[in-house]
Amino acid sequence: TTRNDNSSRFGKYIEIDFSKSFHIIGASMKTYLLEKSRVVFQANDERNYHIFYQMCAAKEEKELMGLSLRESDDFIYTNQGNNHNIDNVDDVKEFGKTHEALKQLGFTGGDIRSIYKIMAAILHLGNVKISPGSGRGDSETSTVKDEDTSLPLVASLLEVDEKMLRQWLCN
Repeated sequence: TTRNDNSSRFGKYIEIDFSKSFHIIGASMKTYLLEKSRVVFQANDERNYHIFYQMCAAKEEKELMGLSLRESDDFIYTNQGNNHNIDNVDDVKEFGKTHEALKQLGFTGGDIRSIYKIMAAILHLGNVKISPGSGRGDSETSTVKDEDTSLPLVASLLEVDEKMLRQWLCN
């Protein structure tokens, strides 16, 4: 964000206390609310969650192959704030740190891949164009045009049927 480039806009913080022999002797947790609206909208000069920019910047890394990632400018969810870069922050290096942190936390390669697929699906979902349908009277309907290129990517990444996803989004 413009005030704090390390801001996660709320979340959960766990502090674990260890003895000198590395045994857990205590813990405390602070809970706070993540802003769902931050995913779909950013004010001017704001960024979305850092992981989205890290993944776009590191799109050529082997861990991200097959996710159809592009530049952050190409995704609605990352281009609204007009502030893709943070001074003195290398998003490719930060992705590497994030990836290593996931491994150190004990996530398996399959778990990490699933996380990346979900994050990429969210980015692509923002590019799905939902249009007003042809409802009668007071009924409200919507549609995703057959030629929409983002919907098949979302369905593939989430491993769901495209036709069913189209129905879920529009009904």
